[in-house]
Amino acid sequence: MIEAVLLLKEKVSRTYFSGTTMTEADFSKGRRLFIAEGCCANGIVTLTTGAFLSGYANSLGATDSINGIIGSIPVLLCTLQMFSSILLESLCRKKCLISSFSFIHRLLLASVFFVPLFIKNPGLRLAAAIGIYGTAHFFGAFIGTGTGNWILQLVPQHMRGNYLGTKDSFAFAFSTILSLIMGWVMDRFRSFSMEQTGFLVVGTVVFFVACMDFWCLSSISEPESLPHRQKLQDALWKPLADREYRKVMLTYMFWNLALQIAGPFFSVYMVTGLKLDYTYITFLGLISSTVRVLAAWLWGRLADATSWLLAARCSMGMLGLVHASWLFMTPETCYTLQPILQALSGAAWGGIAISVFNLQYHYAPTEKRVLYVSANSSYAGLCGFLSTLLGASLLRVFPSLEIGGLPITGMQLLFLLSGILILGCVLYMGRLRSVSI
Repeated sequence: MIEAVLLLKEKVSRTYFSGTTMTEADFSKGRRLFIAEGCCANGIVTLTTGAFLSGYANSLGATDSINGIIGSIPVLLCTLQMFSSILLESLCRKKCLISSFSFIHRLLLASVFFVPLFIKNPGLRLAAAIGIYGTAHFFGAFIGTGTGNWILQLVPQHMRGNYLGTKDSFAFAFSTILSLIMGWVMDRFRSFSMEQTGFLVVGTVVFFVACMDFWCLSSISEPESLPHRQKLQDALWKPLADREYRKVMLTYMFWNLALQIAGPFFSVYMVTGLKLDYTYITFLGLISSTVRVLAAWLWGRLADATSWLLAARCSMGMLGLVHASWLFMTPETCYTLQPILQALSGAAWGGIAISVFNLQYHYAPTEKRVLYVSANSSYAGLCGFLSTLLGASLLRVFPSLEIGGLPITGMQLLFLLSGILILGCVLYMGRLRSVSI
């Protein structure tokens, strides 16, 4: 028994706290494994957000407004990154904490789908699911910035755009295939009035993908970092006091305001407003992801050849137009209009995902990168969550009307507002030109 404990201790020490110098082969292996980890992480995100989350919450009795607020919980919990940076910056080895918290995050997401097995009261069941979902994203948000910085430590600047584009392409190819399969499974169960059983299958799949994700993270070598002692007031105010980085933070707050005021309601509208099947929703996701896979590679090359700022502004502007166009999305027009907008949305997100991820790191001072990016994510996340609350409130205020024979609901007006705000954010980003990137 003692020998087994000692062997386990040695294995953990060798896996998470090895002090050996990394070779170029270790860096290359780490980059490949982060692509595989990205596939697992994106697959889990796909099955625990969007149509799957909206359908599950709706089956537990959540209203459209509550459904949208549930979808924005991860955005709110990004505020934790400001405080987690203090702990992460004090560690020279972050791999154990990141891997463990990531695994807990994904296991809790899987357990959300098993709540109806243990709680029969409808009100308590919904409350428990929301509580577990929020706790899961507490762990995920806590290590988000540290994971991003770990990736960038393994990827040289000259190949970063191409690598992030490739990583994004593989991740969304995997998540698209997974969502198509699970969408078909959910529709089969729904046709037999066994939707809750279908969600149990989704939870089981999330569990196994979470185990694969944990193995990938545990197998990646981590470059040693110099620990920095930070004070809470530094985490709160130092990034804001930096005149140049403050422009970046205000841009991200504007972006989250524009995106989150309607972002969580798109999937809700597809499930409850347009009443689309899971299979058709995942087919639309296939269109979006197929375009996104190619677009991510192209946006990455554009960023390497020009700048991340240009890639961000162009891709965000495209998404703003897409959001505004959802004003015309009705049950009568959706089968014609939605495939086109999904393709354009995929093209836009191919650039947004990698540019928004990289810009915040790129502008931050190298020695204070985790501190600055954590603060940026925290302020932007809080702004995004408040924006979703505003959107939920506006749903109760916006009237349903008809213009030229086109029926327009409160959600469609919310999508239009989001598009206008995103275009405003693109214009505001012109202030960042003074920062060299």
